Amino acid sequence: MFKKLAVGIGFGILLAVNPIAIGENNSSNYHINFLEKSTKKAIDVSKISIGDMKLGMKEKEIIKKLGKPKSRTTKYDDVCYGAYITTWNYDGLEIEGLSNSKNASTSEVHQITASSSRYPTENGVKVSNRISTAQKAYSTFSSTIDSEKNLVYPNDAYGGLVFSSNKQRRIRQIRLLAASC
Repeated sequence: MFKKLAVGIGFGILLAVNPIAIGENNSSNYHINFLEKSTKKAIDVSKISIGDMKLGMKEKEIIKKLGKPKSRTTKYDDVCYGAYITTWNYDGLEIEGLSNSKNASTSEVHQITASSSRYPTENGVKVSNRISTAQKAYSTFSSTIDSEKNLVYPNDAYGGLVFSSNKQRRIRQIRLLAASC
């Protein structure tokens, strides 16, 4: 009885550790890719910046670094966040902040979107670079390609760093997001 149980447990562990044993993936590179991917970690968005803008910044810091925005709007979002969203628009840069009040000065940046090469990431990746530039700059983090063919470096809160590219594989937009709803 115990012998059969031990064999069953051993076989279960073998399958859990090595899916190749049941023919789940017969690729000769599967084991190498599986181990390589497991060593990469989720991106820490608090250490990322776009055009010197970081998540969590307040309006005062934004204006100190970038000057007065072209426009600023505040609206209540009852669908996703249940908070006020303030949007600061600059040429080629949009910054969104969340707040519990309509007062924009209390908002904290939760999303940054760059569509201009004037706003590089802290690693120097900017709009118009090849997507491979972003892949090299953030190679220590796990990444995926989403359904819209964006290069996504997810964090643990459904946010992350996203590079959208055109058909020529050039970056057309960079987005940094703390979390999504």
